[in-house]
Amino acid sequence: MKKYIISLLTIVALFSCEDFLEEEVYTEFDPEVFLQDQSGIDALLTGVYGSFQLTWGTGFIAREHFYILGEMPTDILWETGGGLNRLVVPVIGFTWTPSDSYFNAMYNKFYGSIAAANNVLLVADGVEGLDETALNKARAEARFVRGTSYYFLHNLFGPTPIIEIPPGASLDEIEALGKETPRASEEEYRAQVEEDLTFAIDNLDFGGVSSRANKGSAYAMLAKFYLNNKEWAKAATAAQEVITNGGYELWADYTSLFAVEGESNNEFIFRFECIAGNSSQQNIYMPHAFPPNYPIQSNWANFGAQFRTYTAFYETFEAVDVRSNLFITEYTPTTTGELTQLSRDAEGNALDDVRSFKFVPDPNATGISNGNDQPLIRLTDMHLTRAEALNEIDGPNQESIDLINVVRNRVSATPVILGDFTSKEDLRDFILAERGREFYSEGLRREDLIRHDKFIQQALDRGVAAQPHQILYPLPQAQIDNNPNLEQNPGY
Repeated sequence: MKKYIISLLTIVALFSCEDFLEEEVYTEFDPEVFLQDQSGIDALLTGVYGSFQLTWGTGFIAREHFYILGEMPTDILWETGGGLNRLVVPVIGFTWTPSDSYFNAMYNKFYGSIAAANNVLLVADGVEGLDETALNKARAEARFVRGTSYYFLHNLFGPTPIIEIPPGASLDEIEALGKETPRASEEEYRAQVEEDLTFAIDNLDFGGVSSRANKGSAYAMLAKFYLNNKEWAKAATAAQEVITNGGYELWADYTSLFAVEGESNNEFIFRFECIAGNSSQQNIYMPHAFPPNYPIQSNWANFGAQFRTYTAFYETFEAVDVRSNLFITEYTPTTTGELTQLSRDAEGNALDDVRSFKFVPDPNATGISNGNDQPLIRLTDMHLTRAEALNEIDGPNQESIDLINVVRNRVSATPVILGDFTSKEDLRDFILAERGREFYSEGLRREDLIRHDKFIQQALDRGVAAQPHQILYPLPQAQIDNNPNLEQNPGY
């Protein structure tokens, strides 16, 4: 299902701060007539996947979600230069405000996905004469997208409004829901995500393409949701289902996993697919990673906005760890011909300028547009999820050690042994560090640090005046203005 975006029918909910969840439906077909076979169902779902695709629309949403909001307030990544700098300085320095554009962009993005999923659920409920199993599969895919969108919103903002559209609702009534629905409670919100993903698990099969929901991706998202909410036993169980029954396997060569030649891998549980030259589905990470005057191909681009990795993070890797090979620590600029250091200067001072080349430059890129697929969940996340959950339940245990070594053995890192860890806290800290080494440049660091209660302290250690309430971003001011029942997060 390479590039599951364009088809006959697109149902996309577009809204602004003035017209929250007001739908514009573009179709030449009556859904009740059109949705009579599998091709009709697939076409209807296309709008859902299109709204959910984070690399959609120049790839900037993916940049904001994974890198700017997911890594730049952490110990991995920072940025200088270009027009982007003035927008990311508040994120790096923890001086963000409710009016910053990223928050409204994320809020609108994920509620657009929720609205598109709700469209499918409403239409499916009104269709007669179609096989119920096929309809439930369509509902399950829509609920996977909806539940995952709520999961992303929860990671960013905490509980947000749960939008349920009643059958036969008018556009005015739908708009009123968006302007009047208050935030859900934590309990209501967790129940909604769990119900959506459990429904997907119950009505989908394992297998299939990793850019479309299946039982494995639904179990994996549920495992991550449980983990971030510290429901350890549930997280361990859901992760084991993926490991045992999902049919996934580790890609042998970590260094090619994120390259275009690694796209055939069966390690990505869910991915956003990208095509070089396709402005609707593209990976734009590498133009930010190339250092100034790096010797790039003529068909590549090098942004003035530079993504830089902290030296201290890079130095957490063992020399034998294959994952460290995807960083560059020195290069020869085309302008000077002299070797330039990026990790430490001649006096040993940290330069904090190491570059992650994890998304190996696409040889067929077109300007900023690379074709490297963007992973959302990988199999190693399930190994480390279960390892962490079991440690939280029982403390250091052999199964957690074995799961960690599955990850480390693939990259030739030194295996760990149970005797290395004398307490739950020791193993917890190691797992957090290992997740950093495994998932750098994948946008997971902020949520991992928050779960381990280290997000604020690490910022303070870097000299940033972070405050405890900043474990959540503020709800967008535009949404607060639009909905008087939307209560802002404390501290903002």
